Amino acid sequence: MANVSRPRGLSPGGTLTGAAFNEQGQLFAIARDASNTYAIGDVVKLTAGSDANGIAYVTKMTADSDLPMGVIVGVRPADPGVSLEGTNIDLAKLYLTLSSGTRYVYVITDPTVVFEAQADSYALADVNKNVGANWTADQTTLAQSAPQSSTTIKSSGSLALPFTVIGLAQRQDNAAGAYAKVNVIFNRHQFKQAQGTA
Repeated sequence: MANVSRPRGLSPGGTLTGAAFNEQGQLFAIARDASNTYAIGDVVKLTAGSDANGIAYVTKMTADSDLPMGVIVGVRPADPGVSLEGTNIDLAKLYLTLSSGTRYVYVITDPTVVFEAQADSYALADVNKNVGANWTADQTTLAQSAPQSSTTIKSSGSLALPFTVIGLAQRQDNAAGAYAKVNVIFNRHQFKQAQGTA
């Protein structure tokens, strides 16, 4: 059966250490951004500054040369400090549109987490290769029925690329070839050194 094309960015699923994945994200701020939308599964990088409470700013990763810091796993629907009485909170909207103002996301920053991602194409010989991604800055096709990132993995092999493929995701609905789902780790990361593989 052919693989289904269903890009959703990076989805955490385990750790390299063998410890249980605790599904915890760290809170970061996103300043008003007129260039990027943000969705669960998007990779972000640190940027200068913080909000008025000292919560560090992140911005979306849009190039393989950027230094990744983590993956968005949640969007805060409402911020503390104001009364929410009578306010309509849309819990179904799991992404941020262009120019959303200062908003907050939860990011997995642990460099040992293993993520599943869709590859353009995957051969069994691609295990342990470093790979880049197809970055989509302004995801105008995002909708509430498909709130995930559209980032997918592309094959290469350069030492400087941000991810390393560690294997094919082991599921019955997945096989090598076009749109294969692969397990990746960060090769380059804000909080670790490069793996040193090409």
